[in-house]
Amino acid sequence: MTFANQPLGEFLDDVASGQVTPSGGAVAAVGGAMGAALCEMVCIHTLGTDLSESEAGELREVSDALTDHRERLLDLADEDAAAVDAVGAAFETGDDTQIQAAAKRSTAVPLEAAEVCLAVLEHARTVTAKGTPVAVPDAAVGALLALAALQASVSTVRANLDMIDDESVVADLSRRADEAEAAGEAALDEAITNADR
Repeated sequence: MTFANQPLGEFLDDVASGQVTPSGGAVAAVGGAMGAALCEMVCIHTLGTDLSESEAGELREVSDALTDHRERLLDLADEDAAAVDAVGAAFETGDDTQIQAAAKRSTAVPLEAAEVCLAVLEHARTVTAKGTPVAVPDAAVGALLALAALQASVSTVRANLDMIDDESVVADLSRRADEAEAAGEAALDEAITNADR
């Protein structure tokens, strides 16, 4: 069963258990998906108001993109759990090639989650600027969740870097994580400023 098809209470019970997964990376991805869903909701409510054709077209595109991001983040939650399990299995073999491959995967997945959360935040700027005022606070909550998920994902990336021996790979992953975090914080600032207008 995928996390997307699992009841929320059951998912949280699994998190709050003795199991290795789902762990921080999966939970962060689910949180990012929740942020995307809130921004989608604001698009939908706004599309029900009196908009120009161009405004409606833009918000439909943003809503569709947010749907894609939400679905990808839920997929990444599953991928993160699989990647974490693969690390454990690789260490049991003692095979360095397997360990390195698993370590890279367990770092690449949360990095992608961070970058998808950044895309959510970039869309949140538009949603908070153009959303119907009564719903914009929900988009602000969505943006806050997306940034928290981004930062949590980046934290997972940084925690996993020590397992990777290839310094060029470490440098690239670290740079991308830093860039995503900085861009996400800037996007959140704009989204919150828009929401407070």
